[in-house]
Amino acid sequence: MRFARALAPAAAALFVAAACGGAQPAPSPTIAAPTTAATTAPTVAATPASKYPEKGIALMAPAAAGGGFDTTARLVARAMTEDKIVSVPVTVSNVAGAGGVTGMTQVIKNNAGDPYQLIVVGRVTLGNQVTGKTEAKVSQLTPIARLMAESDVIVTPKDSPFKTIKDLMDALKKDANSVKFAGGSAGGIDHELAARLVKAAGGDVKTWKGYVPFAGGGEAAAAIIGGQVQVGISGYGEFKTHIDSGNMKALAVSADKPLSGAAASKIPTLKSAGIDIVLINWRLLAAPPNIKEGDLKALQDIAKKVVATNTWKDFATKNDWFDNFTTDGLPAYIAGEEKDLTTTLTDLGLVK
Repeated sequence: MRFARALAPAAAALFVAAACGGAQPAPSPTIAAPTTAATTAPTVAATPASKYPEKGIALMAPAAAGGGFDTTARLVARAMTEDKIVSVPVTVSNVAGAGGVTGMTQVIKNNAGDPYQLIVVGRVTLGNQVTGKTEAKVSQLTPIARLMAESDVIVTPKDSPFKTIKDLMDALKKDANSVKFAGGSAGGIDHELAARLVKAAGGDVKTWKGYVPFAGGGEAAAAIIGGQVQVGISGYGEFKTHIDSGNMKALAVSADKPLSGAAASKIPTLKSAGIDIVLINWRLLAAPPNIKEGDLKALQDIAKKVVATNTWKDFATKNDWFDNFTTDGLPAYIAGEEKDLTTTLTDLGLVK
């Protein structure tokens, strides 16, 4: 099953409400989040069911409005409240910077043990963590659920001389620095994909200066449509509206197979164009370190209900999100992704 993504945020913070309840639990032991990438989940004693949530939930989108983190956070909040999964208010706030690392750092340092401060992070955050060698790490959070995955798309302005992905690769072969790319934050998946294209074209990524990072998808889209850059890279859902309207032309997607929508299925994959690159993004709902086991279980149940709603499914299908939802084995998954990204980004010359 594929999912979608196209929420246009009305403000930097969204306030919504709906319904839930339960019985008062006995105090629960806490989960000690690892300070380095862990390969197994912490062991805790069995605990009574949590009464969570008993007050409002704050959900952080650690990026500017209009991007993937923002869209995902607002969709989660909407499903939680409009579909009456919870009976408390849910607020969404934006803290932009470093592909989610700025907001993640705040959650780790200021909210340990608080299950009411949630955050959406992803592969982009891991990439920025690796390239920036940051103190705060995704592995320090308490992972709740991996929510979705999606393909990146490579686009140009509608009047671009690049009509196909081959045209772009030919230009990169001639002079990689003559082509300016717009995408998400430096070190994130969009930057990684641009660097892989430069390398595939025979360019030297270590001397390449053609990537222009933006804090949110809306800012990047404006730069592409306005002709400030020649090429844009982002999640397909972030650019879908502009592609459908004709303001952007899609050259290729980074998934291993064509996307499922009627229009999206006509966009070639990089592999089908003879470029051996496959790259998939994912996003994760997480809590601060050291939350109670009972609260974690309650949050996992909430996440399962969110992705089962028509709000989530209908909203998401339009933008070809992949269904890779799970609440199992997430510490090991994060550790593996961090290891692989460290190797890949080092090889690309993006880790200084």
